[in-house]
Amino acid sequence: MADASTECNIKVLCRFRPLNQSEILRGDLFIPKFQGDDTVCVGGKSYAFDRVFPTNTTQEQVYNTCAKQIVKDVLGGYNGTIFAYGQTASGKTHTMEGKLHDPHQMGIIPRIAEDIFNHIFAMDENLEFHIKVSYFEIYMDKIRDLLDG
Repeated sequence: MADASTECNIKVLCRFRPLNQSEILRGDLFIPKFQGDDTVCVGGKSYAFDRVFPTNTTQEQVYNTCAKQIVKDVLGGYNGTIFAYGQTASGKTHTMEGKLHDPHQMGIIPRIAEDIFNHIFAMDENLEFHIKVSYFEIYMDKIRDLLDG
């Protein structure tokens, strides 16, 4: 495992969703072309990221690539942040939340919770844990706490 105290890079990963039904009915085309795991071409221009996920990428693949190491570092005492950015209906909620009770469609957040609690349950019963989680949205210059019922 990398030493999180010396490795504080920001990684930019880009996930593409498939066309939705209304886009298909409208005759929209899927334009991006993927070159390897880190580059996408749109309109003849190439854009490089730390990782690019094509439309057929599973929730588990996204989690294992984006979040699993961050969770390991958090369990080692470091802070971690996962930030989803994109226009409305671009797939942020699907990626972050997915379908809670479907093991194949669970997003990053329920997988993080599962990994953290599996780690805790495997530890000595006499240990005490303190977990602090924030989950909020910034939309139209307003911050909304998504955990505030």
